Amino acid sequence: MGAKRVEGLLIERPEGELLVLKEATLEAHALNETAAIVFDLCDGETSRAVMAAEVARRTGLPADESIVDLALTELVDAGLVVLGEEESTGMTRRTLIRRLALPAAAMAMLPIVETILMPSAASGASVPTPTPPAPSMSPPPTPSASASQAFPVASTTPPP
Repeated sequence: MGAKRVEGLLIERPEGELLVLKEATLEAHALNETAAIVFDLCDGETSRAVMAAEVARRTGLPADESIVDLALTELVDAGLVVLGEEESTGMTRRTLIRRLALPAAAMAMLPIVETILMPSAASGASVPTPTPPAPSMSPPPTPSASASQAFPVASTTPPP
């Protein structure tokens, strides 16, 4: 059995990439074109050789199964794909770049899966702002006699 997509994913296709949402874990995964091609072919039946040929046809990258291995490594790490028992991946981007000696433009086409943690519904709710206490209905206090004694007012009339 080949690589197979995980159940329960929401998929959106903005231009040039694929957005995969995992509601259970509140994660969103953005896949570039190459990773999206491999992800779409993860039906449990398609071989890595067929995936490599399709990646080459649609992106211009070499028809190399190592590119598929890198995509599968990233997809498995993101929890979007499961592999059969006999299958394993472990390709790193650095190893692949060294082995294939790709130019910079081709390196940009290598599979990329970016994971973003989505805020929960509770964290998206607005926080209530504290309100000042309501004014009391009693009249304002009047100055007492002791207050006037504490601060005597000078007379403006001259002494006789």
